[in-house]
Amino acid sequence: MNNKKNKGILLLLLFSIMIPAMGQNGINSPFSQFGIGELKTLYSHPYTGSMGGLAYTVRKNNIINFANPASYTAIDSNSFVFDMGFGFDFITLENNDQSFSDADAALTHIMMGMPLTKWWRTSVGIVPLSEVSYITTKNLYTLSNGDSLFSQSVFDGTGGITKLYWGHAFKITNNLSVGFNANYLFGQETRAITYLFPDSAYMLNSRKLKETNIRNFTFDFGLQYYQSLGNDYTLGVGMTYSLPMNLKVTDQSVSYTFARKGENEYPRDTIFPLKEYESTLSMPTIVGFGLSLIRNEKWMIGADATYSEWSMPKYVENEEVNILGNWDAFEYTNSLRFALGGEKMGDLFATKYIEKMSFRAGVHFEQGKLSVLNQNTGMFETMNDFGIHVGLSLPVRKMKSLINISFQWGSYGIKDILKKNYAQIGISLSTSDTWFKKQKYD
Repeated sequence: MNNKKNKGILLLLLFSIMIPAMGQNGINSPFSQFGIGELKTLYSHPYTGSMGGLAYTVRKNNIINFANPASYTAIDSNSFVFDMGFGFDFITLENNDQSFSDADAALTHIMMGMPLTKWWRTSVGIVPLSEVSYITTKNLYTLSNGDSLFSQSVFDGTGGITKLYWGHAFKITNNLSVGFNANYLFGQETRAITYLFPDSAYMLNSRKLKETNIRNFTFDFGLQYYQSLGNDYTLGVGMTYSLPMNLKVTDQSVSYTFARKGENEYPRDTIFPLKEYESTLSMPTIVGFGLSLIRNEKWMIGADATYSEWSMPKYVENEEVNILGNWDAFEYTNSLRFALGGEKMGDLFATKYIEKMSFRAGVHFEQGKLSVLNQNTGMFETMNDFGIHVGLSLPVRKMKSLINISFQWGSYGIKDILKKNYAQIGISLSTSDTWFKKQKYD
């Protein structure tokens, strides 16, 4: 009993550490200045991520696959599963004129799952939904009374939205499972536009500042079905559906002038007083479908397709305020994402350690979600995403645990506008422990 109590206290401490850590900002990404920020997809888990994001038919008894809540029924009837991950990101931003590199490391998820009855499993976890992290500067030279006036416009933002989910899965038959996640979205995103006049002693600097606070619920649903094809093969079918919802968010905006001496700023006059008001955040319909073919726990191949209606408004500021103005240089579009991947499964009873290891690979391609105005052509161009993935799982000796490692290389955007080349290393520990087995005494 004391051992279980200590484990429970440890898990609560991990959750308390995870929540503020996910709010920290890392890589400078100009793409995150739009809408609700740059999305952190469901495909970030090192296990599914190493197969291109293949997730809708994945079910393991020692890995939590929150991308399809129906998969929770794979958890053993007397086991407690704990899953925690880290991500290491490396990017290069480039266009026709310049390039910039950055790197970051952060916790990516913490999840746990357990049985409630023979046919009912539950999971709770915390994962990032979106991140705002950018700073860009525009220099401008204008004529004032015959003199050249140098000014800078600085666009910056920080923050993000985190998802705390509580999922439930139900085994309808031996072949069919259904489930849902109830998600609590929370977080704060701060955006600002600062106008600086570094060479003028007469012009006052000014700043427009807005904070957006999100606190609301969304829901995801999932289904998995498996059919035996003779003695050697099994066909898997997976489906997911994210319910579209209009969420209320709270904004606070202010506009003021300030003077600067060195690194210090001294506020002067308030142009627009601090005001709190409600705006709207719309979450889109997202539909996923997947197929997989498994041979006798030796290998698996599969494909996923995901359709997202991102053309609907994502974030609409209260029209009476709209302090930062509208972004006319971008628009959201519906997106279609494909993932193709597979796994060579390990044999935990093999004598050689390398034969116990699992190896995975995959690719993904996504078209849509964001279109950006090409200043050279005057046309909107879609930002496409392509990536190559590999990974492996290392079983921990004498423990029901796996260390999952993934490597991803990809590119997003268009070089004429802005292109992001990225690499990501993901590491997670997935462990299954027997918590619910009753001890027998003679």
